[in-house]
Amino acid sequence: MKIFRNLTIATLVAAAACGGGGASNSVTSPTGGNPTGGNPTGGSDAPTATNAVGVSDNNFSPVNIVVAVGTTVTWTWSPNVSTHNVTFGDGSKSPDQATGTFTRTFSTAGTFNYSCTLHSGMAGSVKVQ
Repeated sequence: MKIFRNLTIATLVAAAACGGGGASNSVTSPTGGNPTGGNPTGGSDAPTATNAVGVSDNNFSPVNIVVAVGTTVTWTWSPNVSTHNVTFGDGSKSPDQATGTFTRTFSTAGTFNYSCTLHSGMAGSVKVQ
């Protein structure tokens, strides 16, 4: 019984460490364009130092980014894409939308994984340091 209790405590501690506290979200009107200046259908697993993520059909670009504590990250939907969202593990999310932007300010360090719940495999992360 003691092993089970210790395992449960360790699991709860690990889950809490993955949390996504310290964030503020907002959605703004459409701005169009690809804020990253890169290929919206590309994507790399290597973290990129930027605070802009493009949302295109079945892709976030760049996939993984690194920002400083206090940075606001903006996701911008490319023109003429299907409906997507940006959903974090803590339950915060953008609306389902086909145009516009979504922002989140990261006030604590950690890695914040996100995905589009409408498209399997469409995911990325924000590493805040």
